[in-house]
Amino acid sequence: MRIAVIGLGLVALGDALALARQHEVVMTGPVPERVDAINAGRYPLEDPALAPYLRRHPLRLSATLDTRAALKGAAMVLISSPLSLDPATGAYQTVELESRIEMACRLCPGVPIVIRSAVPIGFTERMRTLLEAETVIFAPEFTREGQTLHDALHPRFLIVGDRGAMGARVSAILLGAAMRPGVPVKLMGATEAEAVKHFSQAYLAARVTYFNELDSYALAQNLDAKQVIDGVCLDPRIGSYSNNPCFGYGGYRLPRSAQFLTDTLGKVPAHVVPTLARANETRLAMLTQQVLERAARRIGLYHPTRITPEGDPMLSLRDRLVAAGAEVELFTPDRTPRDFVRFKRECDLVVAQRMTPEIADIRSKVFSRDLYPAV
Repeated sequence: MRIAVIGLGLVALGDALALARQHEVVMTGPVPERVDAINAGRYPLEDPALAPYLRRHPLRLSATLDTRAALKGAAMVLISSPLSLDPATGAYQTVELESRIEMACRLCPGVPIVIRSAVPIGFTERMRTLLEAETVIFAPEFTREGQTLHDALHPRFLIVGDRGAMGARVSAILLGAAMRPGVPVKLMGATEAEAVKHFSQAYLAARVTYFNELDSYALAQNLDAKQVIDGVCLDPRIGSYSNNPCFGYGGYRLPRSAQFLTDTLGKVPAHVVPTLARANETRLAMLTQQVLERAARRIGLYHPTRITPEGDPMLSLRDRLVAAGAEVELFTPDRTPRDFVRFKRECDLVVAQRMTPEIADIRSKVFSRDLYPAV
């Protein structure tokens, strides 16, 4: 089967790599360097599962700048377009996504057009009505940052926003790409599937916020936060997953869903979701004070992964420290190894979300709330 993937981002690439074991997959998007890299077998994906997967499995995967060529002969189309937010209203901007859906429906009549982007609740039904196309389907992805391919290959569940034959067809294809046996599948209405996506991300944001507030309390009361968390998580209703404190939830996904739900709850009485952003800000303010109290002459912020300009807590922390008059240097992956050696030597305090092997040698001057370090 030929499958077209519109998009060149992490979600699109994870889907394409998983499906290309069994299908001919063609990706398309307007970024020439990414198209060239994919065609050369250099997949721009940070995931420890990638290298062993490529060694074991031959793939039929290519990319093109020509969307029409990618869609020609496709038996299924996946669309993974990151949506920007209107800076004035905070609403999702969907014009570009709408044009891609319309093009796919026009060039691939009768073919499932599967939206993988996190869209506003009600968007899929609106597009179905507008285009008179029941083939437009929403199937949310639940991959984690840094483990996109792993989660595409080993999903814990699949949700497809169509209860009919088309939804069953899409779920069967996605299941075929999975390497995990017995993946549960839930077929539901398109709007319900959209709500699942946003509310699940808002719940994760709330869970991060909960353990961060527990950690903040422990810091203020001079308690051992790890002992408290270990005890709390013994309750099987809570569990010991996603319980490691951090500087705040960030990235594109969690903040956007939390803000979207806050803006769209309207007259529905709500108290948890609307307070998440404020709780995030409170956490950053407390950590800023903790860092400043260490009276370091030069503060280094260690950010070893790709920076998400929108909602990155490390960038927010930097801005707060600079506003307080601190001398701050941010280390990012584009810097050279020589820069990293100098960075570790010259900074009196290094702030890091997580302890990693690269900074284990300067552990004594690292500030981190990583209570379950891998090193």
